[in-house]
Amino acid sequence: MTKDRINVLIMAAGSPLGQSIYKALLMSNLNLKIYLADISKMAAGFYLNKESNNIILPLLKDKNYFKKLKSVIHDNNIKVIFPVISVEHNFFENNIKYFNENHIEIITADKKLYNICNDKYLSMVTLRQKGINAPDTVLASNESDVEEFLQRNQFPVLLKPRFGASSVDVFKIQNRDKLFSLISNYSKEYFVLQQFLPDPEEYTIGVYISKDKSFKKSITIKRELKFGLSYKGMVVFNEKIRDYAISLCESLGTFYSTNIQIKLIGGEPYAFEINPRLSSTTVVKAKFGFNEPEMILKELFYDLSTHKIDIRSGRFMRYWEEIYLVNGKKI
Repeated sequence: MTKDRINVLIMAAGSPLGQSIYKALLMSNLNLKIYLADISKMAAGFYLNKESNNIILPLLKDKNYFKKLKSVIHDNNIKVIFPVISVEHNFFENNIKYFNENHIEIITADKKLYNICNDKYLSMVTLRQKGINAPDTVLASNESDVEEFLQRNQFPVLLKPRFGASSVDVFKIQNRDKLFSLISNYSKEYFVLQQFLPDPEEYTIGVYISKDKSFKKSITIKRELKFGLSYKGMVVFNEKIRDYAISLCESLGTFYSTNIQIKLIGGEPYAFEINPRLSSTTVVKAKFGFNEPEMILKELFYDLSTHKIDIRSGRFMRYWEEIYLVNGKKI
């Protein structure tokens, strides 16, 4: 355990998730120095942070990327890195030996688990095989599976990318002609076909499980989705959702933060998406008493068993806010 200052690096400062992690850590009373990184000096998150703690990195595919990152880590005594986008998680996982040898904590999921959850087909099949409620899902590229699926499920059905985030290219399909027309107009491997869950209300659940499994907590938010993000919502207290979400995470073996999207069908939770990492609602959850980045740092450097969680009820909404620059300086 240490009470020394912890120097933290958050990647992708221009992204909603990078900014959400940053804002959540600002709410913590831990002794932190927070650095932000991005490939663009116009990353909006930079203008929330102290200018001297902002770092421009080359594109990840640049041959000098790792050299530059190592220099940043060394010069600023970085102890913890929060990757944000998928390619960053892949990069850090592929180079984890270096970071382990240099005692730098990378906040990312186990690669096997991450690959399961990032795959909209494999994740749902895995849950159903474990006896956990999840929508019927097949690969749109398998014609016989599609026909069998249509015998089991009535229209409407969902067609969505097998890999990807937010609601891009997610279609609610009402008939066979539209279904097969869409499938034929995209790459054969692009889509999965999924049972439509009719409940109009969605819930996003944050689950935190420590690596030793002794600490298991969650928060549930009923949300409205716009622009691929949770746009409005309210904290709710539902034991069935809580128990379902924690049981799901236990069955998959997740640790640290996991974000689960569900609907209630006949009063029973059904997960349709799992992200074994922090989400763009991280700052919202922190504001209502469930600060996941802080819990991660407490588990790594302090004693998480003494961490008290007092989740408050309330609502949130998001809105656009502008940043104005003159000669590169915020006004």
